[in-house]
This record gives sequence, C-alpha cells and structure tokens, in this order.
Amino acid sequence: MTSGQATGGGGGGDGSGANNNVCSSRFEADLAPQCFEPYGINFTGVIYVLSGNRTGAIPAGYTFQTFLDFLCSVDMQDNVIPCVLKLMQKYNGTQCTPEDRQGVLGRGGQLLSFVDAICGAPCEQEATQSLIQCYAAIDVNPEPILNPNASIADDKFIIIGTNQTDYDNFCNNRQTLFSCLGPLSNTCPGLLDRLYTIGVDLKAMESATDILCADRAQYFEALQCFTSSASAVSSCRATTQANMNAVMSGRYQTGDIPPSMYMDKLCEARLTQVDCELQGWSQTCNAQISDLRTEVECASLPSPCRDGSQFTPVYNGICQKVTTQSPTVTVRPTVPPGGPGEVPTAPGSGTSNNQGGGDNNGAAAGTTATVLTSVSFLLSTTALLQLLTVV
Repeated sequence: MTSGQATGGGGGGDGSGANNNVCSSRFEADLAPQCFEPYGINFTGVIYVLSGNRTGAIPAGYTFQTFLDFLCSVDMQDNVIPCVLKLMQKYNGTQCTPEDRQGVLGRGGQLLSFVDAICGAPCEQEATQSLIQCYAAIDVNPEPILNPNASIADDKFIIIGTNQTDYDNFCNNRQTLFSCLGPLSNTCPGLLDRLYTIGVDLKAMESATDILCADRAQYFEALQCFTSSASAVSSCRATTQANMNAVMSGRYQTGDIPPSMYMDKLCEARLTQVDCELQGWSQTCNAQISDLRTEVECASLPSPCRDGSQFTPVYNGICQKVTTQSPTVTVRPTVPPGGPGEVPTAPGSGTSNNQGGGDNNGAAAGTTATVLTSVSFLLSTTALLQLLTVV
C-alpha cells in the first residue's frame, strides 16, 4: 500500500485525534527524499538557508554562496518546484481532512515562497520601490499595469489613461517618467524578468506610449471604437482566459510547467491573443485605427515574446504590416546623479503640470503606499499559489 493510500484511511475517519494532521506530516516527511535528495540537494543545507542560518548546516564541499547558487540554478528550480507542487496535489481532498489539506498547502506555499525569496535578486525590493516612486513623482497612478491582478493578457492600449486629463498628464510627463525608469534596466535585471511575466517591458512600454501620445484625437477615436465594439473580440478573450488559466495552473498548481518554461508559455498565450484580437478589430474599426492598434500591440510586447527565436515567425506574421519604433533608439533626457527613483526635471515637462508641489507630494505618498503593497503581493509566489490552490 502506498503512503497516499495509507493516509486515505486516516482521512476517511471522523477527523479527530492524531489523524487530523496525517497528510501534513506525510508531506513534510516526503519533501526531502522525493523533491531534494534525488537531485543531489542536501535538505539540511536547504533548512540552513531558509532558516536564516539558525538551524541545519551547509553540506561539506560547499560554501554558503556556492550552495545557494546550486539550489537556485535553473535546473534545480525546474526539478524542485514542480516536484513540491505535485507532492502538494498528491494529498488531495479525498485523502485528507479539509483542515489537514490547508496545512499541506500552507507548508508547501511557505516553502516555495522562501525559496523564491532567497533565489530572487536582492535588488528587487528596492527597485520596485524606485519604480513606484517614479510614477508617484509625476502623479500618475501605475495601477493600470501594476496591481494584484495584473496579467500579460491585460489591455496595454489604455495604459496612458481613458480620459483626457489622465492622457494629458501622462503624455506631458512621459519623458520624465521614462528617464526615471530607464536605469532599472541596468541596476536590477531581476525585476525586469518578473515584470515581463505580467507583460510589462519598460523599454517597450516607452515605445508604445510614444505612439499613443502622438495623436490625441486619434487615440480617443480608437478608444471609442474599441469600447463600443468589444463584442468583436469576445471569443478571443474567452480563449485567452482559458489559455491563461492553463498556464497559471501548470506553473503554480500542478507543476506541469517548470519555471524556465513559464515565460515561453505566457508568450504563446499573448501572441495568440494579439493575433486573434487584431483580426477582430480590423473587421470593426477603420483601417487607420486598426493599424494604430497593431502598431501599439507590436511595440508593447515584452522582449521575450519579440526576440525569442521560436516566436519570430508568429511575431513577424502579426507585425510585418507596421513599422514599430525600436525601444533602443528612444532619446531621453540625461538621468541626474542618484539613479532610479530620482526624477529629473525635463525642460518644458514634468511636475510643473501638477497642482503644486505640496499637493503632488501628498498624492505621490498615497499612490506609493497603495501600489507598493499591490506590487509586493503581485510578485509573491505565495500569493499566486494561494489564489490557485486554496479553492
């Protein structure tokens, strides 16, 4: 009889006594021999790293850093994370009491969250704060692209606003914004990789917003067509939702998609979505508006979805009809000393459009506090894991 079958008998009782935690105990006992040791990872070393050096020990032959590099390598992440997720799924509701099941999910989620934290770039938290400060300093709310529900499938056409006040504020200050954001590409590439997964590429976004800000009247004409003709892409959006559910489930619930393949799967879903929706808009909106939409969609795709060799044929098929602005040729004002998070004052633009320095500082502080919480949640493996598995 397997361990899962053995625990099934315990879970089928009245849920009292020691059997209440049998699945949680089995899960913890199975972690090391099933998900770490087969790949040559000493679990005592893992405990040492995750506990902040309070218990366990680094295995012989390693320093702290070399063991961490080994644990966080692409191959080991692709081995360990799917294994832990599959082990969590092994103890399903028919084998465990609901309370015990929550214990398994909590322990597994905590482990994956800790691994995600120690393997992430140390600069990510500070860089996230800098990113939010760049938005807050020009009194622009970043929630259209950064929020707990942000997805690569989100509509990137409306990131500059859906009313004239927001449009003018964003477009009048965009050089200042992107001069502030630009250094993040060099100072914290790890954050950029995370942002790619929700469809945010800072350089691509700069190119896309340059296009969107070029013609105010055309932007709102296009927005009106897309809003009033949403039914033209309703079937595309249903397909996109199904595709995204499959990707998220595979990455964060079943373990069928290893971390190294996650971005590729997201790109597949996004490119399928863009192709379908552009066909729908072309049948509903006039040619000028349809071409504008195509140009913006092609410019805003994150780098992995544009530059990956496996996506080149699809990308070219969608985008060959338009000439998109390269993110690398955009000229911005020089960033002053201090790095990301310090907003330069660009001649003829910037904070002068806001309602006074004091009011802007208050709005900036409020926006930062609100959205930083959202971004921290968004970039947390635990949050996504809980969203997908606690149901």
